[in-house]
Amino acid sequence: MPTENASLFLIESGDLFLRDNQLEFALACYTKAQSFAPDASLMRRLYNNLGVTYKRLGRLQEAKKTFQEGMTFDATYGSFYSNLGAIYALQGNTDQAVACFEKALRLHVKLADALKLMELYAQIRKIRQALALGEALLKRFPDRYDVYVALGNLYALIKQFDKAMPYYEKAVVLAPQKTQALNNLGIAYKELGLNEKALAAYQKVIAIQPNDSAVYNNLGNLLRQTGAFEQAYEALSRSIQLNPSYADAYSNVGALLKEQKMYAKAEPYYRKALQLSPHHINANFDTALLALVKGDYEEGWRRYEYRLAMKELLAKTYVYKTPLWKGEPLEGKTIVLQNEQGFGDNIMFIRYAKNFLEAGAHVIVRTRHDLVRLFQTADARLEVIGEESSSALPEHDFYLPLLCAAQRFKTTLETIPQAFPYLFVPQSQIDVALSSDRMKIGIVWSSSPTNKDFKNKHIGLSAYRSWFCLEGIQWISLHVGAEAKDIVQEGLSDTIVDTSAVLSDFYETAKIIMHLDLVITTDTAVAHLCGALDVPVWVLTPKPADWRWMQEGDTTPWYRSVKVFRQTISGDWSAPIAAVFSALETMLKKTEKSA
Repeated sequence: MPTENASLFLIESGDLFLRDNQLEFALACYTKAQSFAPDASLMRRLYNNLGVTYKRLGRLQEAKKTFQEGMTFDATYGSFYSNLGAIYALQGNTDQAVACFEKALRLHVKLADALKLMELYAQIRKIRQALALGEALLKRFPDRYDVYVALGNLYALIKQFDKAMPYYEKAVVLAPQKTQALNNLGIAYKELGLNEKALAAYQKVIAIQPNDSAVYNNLGNLLRQTGAFEQAYEALSRSIQLNPSYADAYSNVGALLKEQKMYAKAEPYYRKALQLSPHHINANFDTALLALVKGDYEEGWRRYEYRLAMKELLAKTYVYKTPLWKGEPLEGKTIVLQNEQGFGDNIMFIRYAKNFLEAGAHVIVRTRHDLVRLFQTADARLEVIGEESSSALPEHDFYLPLLCAAQRFKTTLETIPQAFPYLFVPQSQIDVALSSDRMKIGIVWSSSPTNKDFKNKHIGLSAYRSWFCLEGIQWISLHVGAEAKDIVQEGLSDTIVDTSAVLSDFYETAKIIMHLDLVITTDTAVAHLCGALDVPVWVLTPKPADWRWMQEGDTTPWYRSVKVFRQTISGDWSAPIAAVFSALETMLKKTEKSA
C-alpha cells in the first residue's frame, strides 16, 4: 500500500474510533499514521484529532504539545487554537485560554468558539468585551437560540435581570421546547419580583422536562421566597430525589429550615451539601451562622470567610488592588478596614481597630458616611474616610473587610475584646428638650424595613403602649425615616419625644444616648451603639436570637451594658414586653426609694 494511502487509511480509521469514543484504538491509529509521514494536506487533520484524543484521555500535556506541534505545520488552522484554549481553560489558565480563542476567531469565526470566549470573558470580568462579542454574534447569527441565552446569562451575571429578560424571552420564542432559556427566564422574573411569571416559566419547564432537577430547585427557592414553605419543601425534595448529588438543593432545604428557625433540622442538609461540594458558598456561610449561634467560633469564623464570595453581603464600592490581609506582620504597614453589611455589624466590629493599631499598623477605616464621625471617636490614630468619597483611596499595603477581624485574631467566646466603652462620644449640648426630674429612656421598636431579617426585628410601637402608663419616665424615640412617623400615627406625640429631625448620623444619635438613663430596643444598630458606648440598653430578641445575643440568659459576652429580654415563643413578643414592664416598675421603685 503506498505511504500516502496507508496514512489516509490510518487517519480515517482513527477518526471512526474517535467518533465512537474508542480512544485507545484511535490513539494507536494516529500514532501509527505519524510514522508514515503523511503529506501536508493530512498533517493538520492528524495532529488536531490526535490532540483531541489525548485530551479526551485526560492526557492534557500531551494534547497541548500535539496542538502546538500542529501549529508548526499550519499556523492558520483555527481548531488548533480553540482546542488548545479549551485545555488552558480546563487547567484554570484563563488568560492564555482567552488568547487562544481570540486567535481562533481571527482565523475563522465559529459560533462554538465565540460562545466559549464570551464565557471566558465573563470569568475574568471583561463584561464589556463579552457583551460586544455577543452583539456582534447576533448580527451574524440573528436567529440562534444559544446566542440569546448567552447574552441573557451575561446580564444575569451582573445582576441586570431587566436586561437579561428580553434575550431569554426571544430565545424561548425561537425554541419553545428548549428549557435552558425558560429556566433562566424564571430566575430573571423571580429576581425582578415577577413571581407569577417566574412560577409560570418553571411550570412550563416541568411540563417539557418533568425530570429536570434544577427547575425543581429553582421552583423551591421561589416558593420559599413567597412564604409557601410546605410547597417549597416538596419542590426541593423532588429536586433531591431526581438528583441525590445536587448540593444546591440540599443547601436550599437547609436555608428553608433555617429561615423558619429550625436550626437543628437545617444543619444535616447543610452538612450533606458540604459533603458533596466542600466549597459550596451558601452552605458554608449558613453553616458558619449555625456554628456561631452554638458558640463554636472556630468553625464559625472559618466558614464565615465564604461570605467574601457573596456580592450581596459586601459593600462592593471599591475594587482593591492590594492583597487581602491574612495575618502578615503589620509593623510599619498601612491597612484599610472596609465597611461591610449593616450599621450594627460595623459598630460591633470596629472594636478590633485597636488590635491593628497595637500591631503597629497605620489603620484606615473606610466606612459609610453615617458612621464616619462616630468611628473617629474610637482612637485618634485612626484615619476614617467615607466610602462615598470621590477622593482616591490613600496608599496602603493590605485591606480587610471589617468582619474578618474576628477570624484573623482567632476570637473565641473567652477572648472577645472587652474594653468598654470603645467609642467615646462626649456628653455635649443637644437640640432636644429633656426632662430634669424624670427617668429618660430611649426607645426603638423596629429595624429598617430593608433589613433582611426585618420580620423578626420589628415589634411595632403599639406593642409598647403598656409601658407608657408608667409615671416618672420621659420617652425619647431614636428612630429616623418612616418609622418615626409611627409616633403621630399612634397618637403618641405628647408621650414620646421625636428626635428624628436632629439624627443626621450615628454620631448625633450617640450624643442623645449619652444623656439617657436607659435605651430599650429590638435587635438594631442602636443596640450595638449603646453597647459600644457602654450605656445601659435592654434588647428584645426573637427566638432563636441572632448569634451575637446568645440563646440563653440575659447577657451577651459581646457587651457588658446589655440586658437581653427574649421571646419564649417564636414570633410572640408578649413575654419580653411584659418582662420589660416588670423591670421598669422595679427600677422606678428603686429610684423613688433612693430619691
